[in-house]
Amino acid sequence: MTWFRPSGDGRQDARGALVRVLSTDRERTAGAGVYLSGRRLLTCAHVVNAALGLRALDHRDPGTVALDVSFPVLSATETRPARLVAWIPPRTHRHEPVADGSPEWGGDLAVLELDEDPPPPVGPVRWLEMARGQEVRAWYGGGQPFSYADVRVASYDDGIGYLDGPLSGAAVDDGYSGGPLWSMADGAAVGLVMGRITAPPRAFTDRQTIRRSWGLGWQSVIEELRRAGAVPEEHLHGLRAWSGVLGGDDSVPGMMVGPLHTLLGDPTLRAAHAGALAGQLGLRAPRDGTAPTVQELAQVLGATERALPTLAESLAPMVADDPRGRAELDRLLALGRFTDTARLLSVSEHRVLLAKLQHLAEVDPGLLHRAAEAALPYLELPPPLRAARLTPAEVPDALRELESRPGDSSAVPEETQRLPALLRVVEYVAAETGGLVCRALQEWSGQVAARLGVHPSALGERRADAERWSRRAAPAGARILVELDRYPADPPDHYRCSVWRLRADDTAARAASGPDRPRTGQEIARLIRDVVAGTDGVADGVALVAVSVPPDALEVPVDEWDGAAPDEYLPAPLGEDVHLVLRCPRIRARSRTNSGDLKRRWNARAHTGMLVADRSVGGQAGLKGLLKTTRMNTARVLLHGDAGHRGELLLVCLVMGVPVVLWDRGPGAEPRFDAMRPDGPVDELPERLRHFRVDAYADPTSTARPALVWDDVDLPLPGELRLADPSAHATAQEAT
Repeated sequence: MTWFRPSGDGRQDARGALVRVLSTDRERTAGAGVYLSGRRLLTCAHVVNAALGLRALDHRDPGTVALDVSFPVLSATETRPARLVAWIPPRTHRHEPVADGSPEWGGDLAVLELDEDPPPPVGPVRWLEMARGQEVRAWYGGGQPFSYADVRVASYDDGIGYLDGPLSGAAVDDGYSGGPLWSMADGAAVGLVMGRITAPPRAFTDRQTIRRSWGLGWQSVIEELRRAGAVPEEHLHGLRAWSGVLGGDDSVPGMMVGPLHTLLGDPTLRAAHAGALAGQLGLRAPRDGTAPTVQELAQVLGATERALPTLAESLAPMVADDPRGRAELDRLLALGRFTDTARLLSVSEHRVLLAKLQHLAEVDPGLLHRAAEAALPYLELPPPLRAARLTPAEVPDALRELESRPGDSSAVPEETQRLPALLRVVEYVAAETGGLVCRALQEWSGQVAARLGVHPSALGERRADAERWSRRAAPAGARILVELDRYPADPPDHYRCSVWRLRADDTAARAASGPDRPRTGQEIARLIRDVVAGTDGVADGVALVAVSVPPDALEVPVDEWDGAAPDEYLPAPLGEDVHLVLRCPRIRARSRTNSGDLKRRWNARAHTGMLVADRSVGGQAGLKGLLKTTRMNTARVLLHGDAGHRGELLLVCLVMGVPVVLWDRGPGAEPRFDAMRPDGPVDELPERLRHFRVDAYADPTSTARPALVWDDVDLPLPGELRLADPSAHATAQEAT
């Protein structure tokens, strides 16, 4: 690839990605490697063997080992550990072990993983195919500026490039293996150094080779990684596209050649559009009037992020009144879905939208989440959007995920393109903001839809949906469902936490994600506060937070957990800011009639009085008898007694479907709740309880700590909350 060249002054090279692999004693350089992306490094398997003091071409997997590596661009002495995560042993063409002294071999790759991403200026290189005639440069693993060795790909045969060097200058030797081969003309790496072809011990003749080495072309490297299942796809988005280039005319770039010939068969037209594309991608293009070949343009579209939609952006006006041209452009865009590089938006479209969304995230951190949840009610939101609040720094990941989501499934006219999920979300964001920002976002959305070939009526329908949503009547307050759980091995006072948000139609959407790990009460409180802050209705009323707890956690002081951030001046116990109520579905599940009992009692809550359950009720048996006879419809019980007695009575209430149970978690046998008026209007009880908690927390002499079970039958449990006993889960894990 020579028409498209990287921008810059020509002095940039691969040393920003060069890795030094040290021996286990750290006293010598075992070889080189190259930084891929994220935490992944690539080197040769024989370099790993050399670092471990093993025979260089030993095919046996060393197992889980860690090597010391360094980045010469950062420091000549600072090292960091890298674990071996993929092993492709040296082998013959018959997949047999390689004997010492063999001139060449296959395989011989290893992928290493760091503990964390390296800091700048370490960065990945661009990769291109190796081809005969390329002038390439290699560096010693230590990265010294004087250690470069310039060679030429004299021959490329069966995945191997034979590299001839001039008689002057450094030669590729020990310590170069595993490093990148950098094509200075293309501004890209084209393969890895593998070995050198040594001269015979006797005197040279004119028929003997000297200063010859060999490397593995990028085409072969990627195929080896693919066969081993070692392609780091979460970082190297272009690998699928490049592997397709190797597949001939059946590859994605190969299939792009036909539409490109139809659209840009004229070299002058192709040169103009390719030049504009190069400028958008940060590449250099010749100014001599020449045009890239259609095949080269196809390779750029298949391997360069956002190249395809960027070209489509310039082609769309040209085919607006040309049905055949529009069909060919649609073919190109459809082929882009088979790559990881095309993406949905062009470079300029992405830049404009990202800036607008980041600005909105500063003003309203919950806006993008609310809009996505409303716009895509039947799609699971991607992880970056499950959090209730997004910082500007988190917007790029959320935008990238939304680009990959499919369009809606409703019919569109004339078999035109469906509206992508991202554009639907943008319409909902626009409707929620209003004013000039709304008009700017709608204009952006309309331009992208036209470029994609989306029929105006499809966009208009979704825009109307968004406007209706923006005029929705907000509920009295946000409704949040929380589940706390524990596994036997979890630390004391730590819980695993899942959070859901109830939509207006009473369906639940997961609102928070992250690693499934035990958390402290403070961590959980902060998570709940963040979810509440980004939820519809939070400005219109106090949020209801219903916390499902395991049976042994009904006395846990969830309402006292402080959700204040480190930089907040005042503490923020959950019970002061939300209607914090408890639920215990596992206890309720112990009665087959509980569901019917719960619904009957809840529906009668405004017409039945409060039952005070103290020792006069006669313990569990007496309370059970009352709830089955004269108090058959009672919905509200106030518990008296010490912790043990309360626990027995609470169990009866929950099993028999009592939806509202109030008790004092503090010391003493009788609740001190007169100020709360526990026998007042039942539906106002959570708000009276919140006021009471504010006063109780502020009074150092008060020991009252009210707890409330509130099982509103209109707050159904999501299916995900109906979990098995975690102790049984742990036992099953131990048995496998």
